[in-house]
Amino acid sequence: MNDISESAIDKLNEIGCTSFQYDAKQIADRIEYLVTYLNERTEEFDAGHPTISDEAWDTLYFELKDLEQCTGIVKENSPTQSIHYCQVNELEKVEHNHKMLSLDKTKEVDEVVAFLGGKRFLAMCKMDGLTCSLRYVDGKLVSAETRGNGQIGENILHNALVIPSIPKRIPIKEELIVDGEIICALNDFQEFAAGSIRLLDSRECERRKLTFVVWDVIKGLEFMPLLSSKLEFLHDECYFITVPGMVGDTETHINDAIEYIKKIADHFSYPIDGVVFKFDDVQFGRAQGETSHHFKNAIAFKFYDETYPSTLRLIEWTMGRTGVLTPVALFEPIDIDGAT
Repeated sequence: MNDISESAIDKLNEIGCTSFQYDAKQIADRIEYLVTYLNERTEEFDAGHPTISDEAWDTLYFELKDLEQCTGIVKENSPTQSIHYCQVNELEKVEHNHKMLSLDKTKEVDEVVAFLGGKRFLAMCKMDGLTCSLRYVDGKLVSAETRGNGQIGENILHNALVIPSIPKRIPIKEELIVDGEIICALNDFQEFAAGSIRLLDSRECERRKLTFVVWDVIKGLEFMPLLSSKLEFLHDECYFITVPGMVGDTETHINDAIEYIKKIADHFSYPIDGVVFKFDDVQFGRAQGETSHHFKNAIAFKFYDETYPSTLRLIEWTMGRTGVLTPVALFEPIDIDGAT
């Protein structure tokens, strides 16, 4: 029997994970029961003979997930940990259900100030990874797509299903579409390089220690007018990892946000190359429109490029097919953010 600390029990009662009180043994027994019961119902569903409704299954699933998160007790055969590996022959091209445009960029704080015009903003880490869009229907993950050229991307659902930070089920029945970034933390980068998400074998993808971080809600949660509130809801109620951010509306807040984002990204070992400033009022932001290149509801403040000293070792001359000699400089290898 798993022992559960008194503090964990207090936390259960404090946040109301369940509708009735448990002692330590009851909690462990309840987790054991839910794991067994849900696995049995899943087997019946896979065999084509479901015995409970999707709504009933989801209710018990989220109770189990709450108990696991509060207590730290996660059994290996828990349905919250179930993974179905898949290998595909090629990545399918898919047309996005919304435009995935770029951002306007600047390296001057004054331009950020002028752009925001004193409006309430949400400053967020500008994640340096692979942009991805997830779609949920009836609380289930049904698609995952790379950004591609902004209109056509690639289907990576087989890999999304094995990334632990991507919820496979969420307690929202309405359609939800979120955009975010698939990243590899800097302290893991030396072991696994970029390109992991485009692997054809999901078992290999799982080994790459990838993390999905949400930074926008494209559809869903329409009753919330602020992006910051939507992200907070996704974090608290749906178990998403959401982008670190800071809300403000003055020039001082802008400078504070830049320093805060740098520190928080370093704390989490997140790869970033700047700060995104987006209007927090979703409807106001959408009303700003777009260009063929970028949306007008946000601007990216890019950090100045860092320089790294090295030593020129020698210059080699190579001759091309047309007989032109080309000099090639060879430098002493150096480490830049985990890459040589």
